Amino acid sequence: MVRIIKIQPLTDFIKLHAQYSNCINTWIQTVKKSNWQKPQDIVDKFGTKAIDILGKHNKKVTDRVVFDVGGNNVRIIAKYVFHEKLKSARLYIKWIGTHAEYDKLEKGKQQYTIDLFK
Repeated sequence: MVRIIKIQPLTDFIKLHAQYSNCINTWIQTVKKSNWQKPQDIVDKFGTKAIDILGKHNKKVTDRVVFDVGGNNVRIIAKYVFHEKLKSARLYIKWIGTHAEYDKLEKGKQQYTIDLFK
């Protein structure tokens, strides 16, 4: 099972952007019901068009993924951690915003380091 850490930013985003509540809530339920052991499992669940696994940044593995939610209108950046012995995963929410807001982050390469919800 996947545990989402810091779900509050997602609910706060929904309060500001109610039009995305259904798609974000569906995303939350899909993630919680998932059983990921490696990054490829995330790709297999959502497909290559709905997620981007962020590779290395400054020669360091980021362990981050960007989810395209709501017809690519919302982006969620999260860090994943897999626990082999427990057969579970944790997904730490690092950022959520609109596609336009994400484009601004991407220009500055901030998607690799942003951490708004410590």
